[in-house]
Amino acid sequence: MMENKLQGHFEPTCEWQHQDGADLLLVHLPEFKDKEGLKVQVSNCGVVKISGDGQANQTRLNFLKEIQLGKDHNVDAIKAKFEKGVLKITLPKKNTNEVSNKSRFKKVKKVALGVVAIVVVVSAFSGFAYYIYRSTIVKD
Repeated sequence: MMENKLQGHFEPTCEWQHQDGADLLLVHLPEFKDKEGLKVQVSNCGVVKISGDGQANQTRLNFLKEIQLGKDHNVDAIKAKFEKGVLKITLPKKNTNEVSNKSRFKKVKKVALGVVAIVVVVSAFSGFAYYIYRSTIVKD
C-alpha cells in the first residue's frame, strides 16, 4: 500500500540581530527537527543561499531563500548552526580599518591617476608649443 505524501513550499520566517562585529540571521524552521536537508551556500557575488528539503508528518517541505550581503560582511568567515528549529547564520563584518584603508587607497589612486593625466597633457602641450616656437625661429 502506497502512502499519499503531500508536497509544500514554504517561506521561513527570518529575523536579523545586529551585534558589534557581526550580524546574526535567525531562520525559524520549526518543521525541521535536525540539520539534515538544510544547506547554506555563499556565492562569489556575496549572496547567501539558504535551502531546505525535509519532511513533517506526511508532507514533504522545501524552501529557498537568497539574501544579498553588504560589502561590509566577510563572506569567507560565515558560520551556520542549527538548534531547536532555528538556523543561526553568523555573518562577521570586515574590520572597519581594513575597509577604510582600502577606500583611502582607492581615493589616493584616483587622485594620482588624475595628476599623471594632467602632467601628460601639460607635457604634450609644452612639447607642441616648443615645436611651434622652434619652427618659427628656423623660418626667420
